[in-house]
Amino acid sequence: MELQIKTATEDLLAGLQLEEASCTVARKVEQDGEELEHYSVEIKTTDAPLLIGKHGDNLNAFQHLLRMISSKKADELNRKIMVFVDVDGYRRRQDDDAVELACRRAEQVRASGNPVKLQSMSGFMRRLIHLELAKPEWDDVVTESVGSARFRAIVIKKKD
Repeated sequence: MELQIKTATEDLLAGLQLEEASCTVARKVEQDGEELEHYSVEIKTTDAPLLIGKHGDNLNAFQHLLRMISSKKADELNRKIMVFVDVDGYRRRQDDDAVELACRRAEQVRASGNPVKLQSMSGFMRRLIHLELAKPEWDDVVTESVGSARFRAIVIKKKD
């Protein structure tokens, strides 16, 4: 499956006519009731801003296309997969920044006792923050997702 994802990524990149674009694919398997394969695709390119787009919109679209292509191939093989795409570490930096911000806000909640609502974000990003603030060092705060659809956000509160 790694080879198919790499080939599909390279085909999409070639279609976009990006200069000096290359990719690597890494596989990780998780057991959560049933086996789910996660594939991380890291793209290196001199045209990173073009591929990422404003607020990551182009990258999200690229990832969506790659997921559709890969899922079709995985279905043929009777496998369940999830594909994540990063360009020059953009997503990793975004994830790290969001977790860092959430930790700073959790510190504010500790100091003031007042709940803090973060901006709306993707389900993946919310999951990262929930997991971070569920660690033992944050045992005096709790997180809760609020809102609906694209407007779901996290509220950080002091534990009762």
